Amino acid sequence: MSQVTVGRWGKSLAIRLPGEIAKAAGISDGERVEIEARDGNIVIHPAAPRFTLHELFAGKSPQEWRAAYAGAFDWGPDVGREAVEE
Repeated sequence: MSQVTVGRWGKSLAIRLPGEIAKAAGISDGERVEIEARDGNIVIHPAAPRFTLHELFAGKSPQEWRAAYAGAFDWGPDVGREAVEE
């Protein structure tokens, strides 16, 4: 178990993670983490990655995406005045 000193960083408090703790947790420099207080303990874990829509859909054209998911939904037969053109 490592001990660290709490310091001030602007209006917030800060700690420095010892290298062996960061390595054991799989946390690297510049990585985003989530932190929460749970039952009086501080819990830190890597944050889920965030992607932009551009990053998520990169690599395929809109036509390729439509073709890939053309049969993904079956809404049933057309009802009423709706007109579906493909």
